[in-house]
Amino acid sequence: MKRKMKPYLIIFSIVMLMLSLSVPTLANESIQTDTLSNSSEMSVNNQMNINTLSELPDLESDDNTSQQIVIIYRDSSPLNVKSLSLSTNAVAKGETVSDRVDILEVKSDVDVDALIKTISENPNVLAVDRNDTLKTYSLPNDPYVTDCKAWQFQSIGTDKTWDQVSNAKTVGVAVLDTGLNTNHPDLTGRIIAGYDYVTKSSTVLDQDGHGTLVSGFIAATANNGIGLSGVAGTANVKIAPYRVGAKGLSVANICAALMDAADRSDIKVINMSYGGYDYNNSEAAAIQYAKDRGKVLVASSGNEGEANDPKTGLSSYPASYDGVISVAATTRFNDRAAFSQYNTMVDLAAPGEDVYTTSIDGDYINDSGTSFASPIVAGACGVLLAANGSLNADQVEAALTSTALDLGAPGKDDYFGYGLIQLDRALATVIADKSLTALYKTHIQNLGWEDVFKRNGELSGTSGLGYRLEAIQIALDNPGYDVGVTYRTHIQDVGWQEWRNNGDLSGTSGAGLRLEAIEINLTGPDADQFDIYYRTHVENLGWLSWAANGEQSGSSGYGYRLESIEIMTLPKGSTFNTSGDAFIVNPT
Repeated sequence: MKRKMKPYLIIFSIVMLMLSLSVPTLANESIQTDTLSNSSEMSVNNQMNINTLSELPDLESDDNTSQQIVIIYRDSSPLNVKSLSLSTNAVAKGETVSDRVDILEVKSDVDVDALIKTISENPNVLAVDRNDTLKTYSLPNDPYVTDCKAWQFQSIGTDKTWDQVSNAKTVGVAVLDTGLNTNHPDLTGRIIAGYDYVTKSSTVLDQDGHGTLVSGFIAATANNGIGLSGVAGTANVKIAPYRVGAKGLSVANICAALMDAADRSDIKVINMSYGGYDYNNSEAAAIQYAKDRGKVLVASSGNEGEANDPKTGLSSYPASYDGVISVAATTRFNDRAAFSQYNTMVDLAAPGEDVYTTSIDGDYINDSGTSFASPIVAGACGVLLAANGSLNADQVEAALTSTALDLGAPGKDDYFGYGLIQLDRALATVIADKSLTALYKTHIQNLGWEDVFKRNGELSGTSGLGYRLEAIQIALDNPGYDVGVTYRTHIQDVGWQEWRNNGDLSGTSGAGLRLEAIEINLTGPDADQFDIYYRTHVENLGWLSWAANGEQSGSSGYGYRLESIEIMTLPKGSTFNTSGDAFIVNPT
């Protein structure tokens, strides 16, 4: 019996052993299946829905940009990417450039244009387009100015303007380029904060040199006894360097830099010395964003103007976007540089052939390209805004185009636009247009306060009626300027009062005490852009001469009272007659 049972026992044991091994395996498979079926991140074919770009591999510098798209979102939100409803079935890599700009690299089997169209319909997206790589278009005591090596300085009238503007508030010029040698001896002290979109830091290290060349034309330190001078001269105009690439500049980085610069109140001008020949929706949207925020946008027209170049006469971008000042290049003889691109979008011309500037190694170098004509115009825009902070972008451009030296065919043409900029002429027009209005009213003996404030030069008070002034209020109508007014009065039997400011009452009311003299001065960062003048009509003496900027007006020791006053403000340096006596003292 035992022999007959043995084979069955063996078979039974083997079956039980197999069951004991297979049950845990099946249980694990069941758990995995449940996990997959319950996950919101995975589909049946293992594709992952993208909630954040940190879930994707980073982009590499040698990746194929033709498979990349740039997305600009309407607002900053951590849910922007998730709202696109994309998956790893379509997207291979991604990178966050800024809080409103992303780059996605699409897989090779995906229709990029179709995906762009789909994304563009998302209400959270401001613009989307293919990524691309744009190429760079490449008399103070400064020795290279005085020996005319930096000939561009004199050709645009900067020899007459370099020390004519002194502004307290910095005018920032954003330079979107390859970075900057921040230790260059002619640029130190002429730089404000920027950003490096390549390293995602504030280093803005220039490894190519182009950005340092460009920056020298704008703001190289004037009158420091070394090197050369930028167009800004001694005006408080400084560079904000944005590094957006090296030999090639990423459109995604450019868009992020444009939007960051546009959101900064200290940056007034943006220079773009690069370009390409494809209209890009993302770049155009970023340009429009900056334009809507009042920035002056300046770009080089392109270096493909030679007759045998297949792109000659075509529109280069960003120079040809609406709202951008497109700048062509001239020679020292005021001819068009042979390489300078021409088209109907060219607005102005500036020196760009064999021009001298700061170099990456801390020295100086000659170079050529519309890349260098553009920052000369950008620097000129900065000077105009430093001289008159109330100007808008259109007014800045109009000041340059209306005073340019007409070259080529009469009027605007495709090669020079309106002509070669003449900064001295343009500066004269914006200074003349500067507006700061004095407002003042007086309290008059027996009559009380005047009903309304008088304005710039109007008479406040009375004449020939025997009524004296008892008090005064002074203010300023100062759109676009950071400037105030301070003043004090000398009162009969009391003497000089404390200083009053911006509309406060100086003097007395109801005390029967009259004013005998006054001092007025301007305050604030922009006070150095204006002069304030005032003259008083004094009992028994009549009108005295004009006083200015804190001088005393009236009399002392005679017992004569003020009967009326005129006050006015003018741009600093305006011609005005202050000869004669503004304050008379009784010698006894």
